[in-house]
Amino acid sequence: MPGTVKARGLVLEALGGRPRLRELTVEPPGAGEVRVRMRAAGLCHTDVTQVRDARFTPILLGHEGAGEVESVGESVEGLAAGDAVLICWRVPCGRCRRCSRGQEHLCESVVGLASPRTFSDGEPIGAMLNAGCFADYVVLPAAGAIPLNADLPLEQAALVGCAVVTGVGAALWTASVQPGDSVAVFGAGGVGLNVVVGARLAGAGRIVAIDPDPARLELARARGATELRAPGEAFDAVDYAFEVVGDPVVMEAAVEALAPGAELVLVGAAARDATMSFHPRAFLSRQQRITGCIYGSARPAEHLPQLVAWAAEGTIPLGDLIGRRIDLDELEDAFVEPANGGVRTVVSFA
Repeated sequence: MPGTVKARGLVLEALGGRPRLRELTVEPPGAGEVRVRMRAAGLCHTDVTQVRDARFTPILLGHEGAGEVESVGESVEGLAAGDAVLICWRVPCGRCRRCSRGQEHLCESVVGLASPRTFSDGEPIGAMLNAGCFADYVVLPAAGAIPLNADLPLEQAALVGCAVVTGVGAALWTASVQPGDSVAVFGAGGVGLNVVVGARLAGAGRIVAIDPDPARLELARARGATELRAPGEAFDAVDYAFEVVGDPVVMEAAVEALAPGAELVLVGAAARDATMSFHPRAFLSRQQRITGCIYGSARPAEHLPQLVAWAAEGTIPLGDLIGRRIDLDELEDAFVEPANGGVRTVVSFA
């Protein structure tokens, strides 16, 4: 039977504080759980915003990752020690009224652990989004470890677990963009660039990418954007606008970009107390819509393997998204330093 292991992980002690590396102990997996040795984890904007928005503290940060199964609990089937896996942080229960209707993205009882498995000085440490993958080891529900059956480097596979599934899924499954539709993507970061990919896969006729960084706009062009704009530059109205920044000012600009009957999809994580304003009478008269997007409205067991396969074959390009490659010791500082020469900072574990 596997025993308790020692690890280190990045923990936020209190809102507004600086995340710090702490020594941890990680218990064996319980029934229906697996323990994963992390190999790679991406630093997402949502991780950074936990300093401001975490629902509880202390909290073990990180949610976008890939690793290898180290041990499995009782009743786990289809996974074994040594298997490469992608971390899925939103496991639907499969039983609630939403899941029974095929709406797994609206699951009312997302699966977590039966009890805490990670401790520091005897104190339980909750995991961000049931993942907490900025640590050497994590324990997950078995369904949260998606087997990686494609030939894809783990540092790229890690990005599928948030940037890719959220971005591509926003276009394909949240908005259901159709061939010939016009799309605007506000923000060309890791998620926004994958919205561009999703819009291209959906057959969008026009794809407008908006970002202040010319280098990121070129990455958008390489992924299928047909028009590039700096913020504030004009373009024709679109059927779908995706806000991927989490800034109410950008959201309001996205509303102004909508054609009659069009839809704004909110993908970026705004502050919990943020508000946006728009003119509801005009919105009503133009029969427009606003939709929220979490995890690309994905059905994880089905969609994550498909996304991994697309990434492995190059349909979803990932290599040029990676800027800095750091180790766990450098992660504290990475929260305040931008990616260098790319979009995503990736943590590599020994």
